[in-house]
Amino acid sequence: MSVVLMTPNLKKVVVNLSADECLYESPRDLPPTGSPVSSKVDLYAHKAQSGTIYYYTCAWSMMEGSKSEINLVSEEAAKKFLIERAGLAGYDYLIHKNSEKFEKYFPGIFEEDA
Repeated sequence: MSVVLMTPNLKKVVVNLSADECLYESPRDLPPTGSPVSSKVDLYAHKAQSGTIYYYTCAWSMMEGSKSEINLVSEEAAKKFLIERAGLAGYDYLIHKNSEKFEKYFPGIFEEDA
């Protein structure tokens, strides 16, 4: 699914959920209650024809009739998103699954800097 997004500088960016690299995919399993999952957010990286990397989120829900919302985010917002998810999902779990992707886009993102 391709979608045209606009940068703050009014440049068009054509993103594709199927072709772009998913950096973080929210869990797809239903909760034990069997009720639909509340809103979830995935993070993607898109390499434009210019070579510029754009990051975007896709907010979605399994609730019937809901539509996905796709928005560009800054590099800093993308980093913050991943660090927050590492806290929620468990650092070791998230890193084990995705360390190569994280290092490709954000070298040293999880190295201690305090």
